Amino acid sequence: VEELHWAADGKSFFASSRSEDSSVLLHVDLRGDAQKLWEHKGWERLRCVPSPDGRHIAILALQLNNNVWMMENF
Repeated sequence: VEELHWAADGKSFFASSRSEDSSVLLHVDLRGDAQKLWEHKGWERLRCVPSPDGRHIAILALQLNNNVWMMENF
């Protein structure tokens, strides 16, 4: 688990986690029942910020792309 954020009602939380090939955002209640809300394939970082009224959630998915170039005799 990378991050935890309590829901506005205090009866559940949001958790983000990363595996080898994806990042997942979960909604987990106090009994431990989890619901997958969002999944991104690839090596990303996934963050969320729930709204104070409990009606919305902002999701930030970060993906880094890199290119490497080798030039000879230039």
